[in-house]
Amino acid sequence: MESLTTLLFKVSEHVAYITLNRPTVVNAVSLELAEELEEVARECDESNSVRAVLLTGAGRIFCGDGDLKSFAAQEPTHLPTHLKRVNLFFHSAIQCFARMRAPVVVAVNGPAAGYGMSLACAGDIVLANESARFTIAYTRVGLTPDAASTYYLPRIIGLRRTMELALTNRTLTAREAEAIGLVTRVVPDDQLIAQANRWLMNWPTAPRALTEG
Repeated sequence: MESLTTLLFKVSEHVAYITLNRPTVVNAVSLELAEELEEVARECDESNSVRAVLLTGAGRIFCGDGDLKSFAAQEPTHLPTHLKRVNLFFHSAIQCFARMRAPVVVAVNGPAAGYGMSLACAGDIVLANESARFTIAYTRVGLTPDAASTYYLPRIIGLRRTMELALTNRTLTAREAEAIGLVTRVVPDDQLIAQANRWLMNWPTAPRALTEG
């Protein structure tokens, strides 16, 4: 996929590597990123050669929510349609990650807010470095939680904890996220990708992609 501008994507040794690649704007989700993420997620979902997926972000921030500047740049009359398109593609990507036969490892390499927290929820294994932070974020800008967070979070951490995070916009440290089950394991900052690759390399010889169907 040479046309990608907001992501890095490659498949090697049956593992798909996806990197959010907008580090200068904290890997924020724009319409272009949502479209490309849906494209590569569908490619992974439909490919017979992809047996595992590793998703992470470039730089020191995993994903700093939606690209509010790009949203604000829209004509006021076009903004509702623009946001619907962003969510349409992003939700489709989340669904692909959540339902695909290949296991998905998410390596959270720093703060994950809003859309970023939703991406973490879509992983089968979620590794976070010590610098990671998690926040729903939407209420901070006067929006209701979206991007599938209200569906997945209660199923992962429970309804009461989800309500607390949504209503207070409290930020979780990596260790707090691990304690409530949002994160599988916390690792040192400089070991995150190595640990993620170790999970992939040590996967059972019959991964989920090969045992279903």
